[in-house]
Amino acid sequence: MVLAMLGIAGAASAQTLDQSVAKLLRVEWERVPDRPGIEGYVYNDSSYRIGLVRLTILGRDAPTETPSPTLAWVYGNVPARGRWYFRARVPSSREVLSVSIESFHLIAQDPPPSQSP
Repeated sequence: MVLAMLGIAGAASAQTLDQSVAKLLRVEWERVPDRPGIEGYVYNDSSYRIGLVRLTILGRDAPTETPSPTLAWVYGNVPARGRWYFRARVPSSREVLSVSIESFHLIAQDPPPSQSP
């Protein structure tokens, strides 16, 4: 019984940690001029290295259409207090309205940067 309760408490604290890290993530992007798609950076202002980052690209093919999501992966790990480049294919005819982080995986907490005397 105690083990089950510890497992539930551990899962709840991990979920809270994910939510606090999520608040410290952001995406900057722009259209790629030389081919159909977007490129940009995922910024991670947390002390955790993250990976398996999946983006939601919200777009539409015509101004009168309801926007629909497309998913894309960010290849590589986003360092703590750093950023990581991404590129995603999107048809050039598709209007991109927003890009957001759908999900991510916490890898490890990195130590704070060392201060030189």
